[in-house]
Amino acid sequence: MEQVTLGIVGGKGGMGRLFDSWFVRRGHRVLLADVNTDTTAEELARRCDLVMIATPMDVAPAIAENLGRRMSKEQGLFDICSLKEEITSVMMNSASCEVVGTHPMFGPHTEGVSGQNIILTPGRGERWLSFLEQEFTDGGAQVSRMTPEEHDRAMALAQGLTHIVTIAMGRTLQKLGVTPDDALSYATPIFKLKNDLIGRLFAQDPDLYAAMVGDNPHVGELVDVFGEALSETAREMVGAERSGALAYMAKIRGFLGESCEIGLAESNKILKSVV
Repeated sequence: MEQVTLGIVGGKGGMGRLFDSWFVRRGHRVLLADVNTDTTAEELARRCDLVMIATPMDVAPAIAENLGRRMSKEQGLFDICSLKEEITSVMMNSASCEVVGTHPMFGPHTEGVSGQNIILTPGRGERWLSFLEQEFTDGGAQVSRMTPEEHDRAMALAQGLTHIVTIAMGRTLQKLGVTPDDALSYATPIFKLKNDLIGRLFAQDPDLYAAMVGDNPHVGELVDVFGEALSETAREMVGAERSGALAYMAKIRGFLGESCEIGLAESNKILKSVV
């Protein structure tokens, strides 16, 4: 295994700490720079083979531009932002070094990359792209490649729309004046899990969620599609003839196919832990 010196800008944040310990366990030397460290991002650009940007998305482009112009062609620069089009473009335009866009599809509360999805968006060069792909794969992650635009369109669904629905559900509870505690006496396991997911979102960094929804230019079109689907579902299900509602659901189930039974089995595992 090739040992490298890896720098993490934002190394004291949640994801920075996670990847610090993970890369050390993989046998690499890791240097950290953050707002309260003596080591600076500029030093990492001089001293490291590979530099990770693990900062909030709103400051990542400026950091990428600052780092990129200080790095040589032999080095590699990669980020772990949740959106890829802007940051990949900045890294490509400001640097002559190799560039890899990276998105770990998990947060800092996990124990590592094993069993997790990681998306790579190739930018420039093959050495560090292949290095990261091999490291993550050997660590047990499911690694896939996408273009930055493909990635951001996928995230409009996996993150943007998903978070909007969760936020809207929280807002609905607020408008009804119903707290999760109020609902405990009559909550089904599914409803309890939904309440837990609402609480989970609002317990974390609101700026991150605002960025994943508001900064992705592809979210709007999915919200429009969801709005149409919600109106259609209400029309077909609320106060409608039972036969029509069943036919409507049967069409959707037919589209979903075998994933319905798989989803039932997987969700049963989760609900057992909830109960």
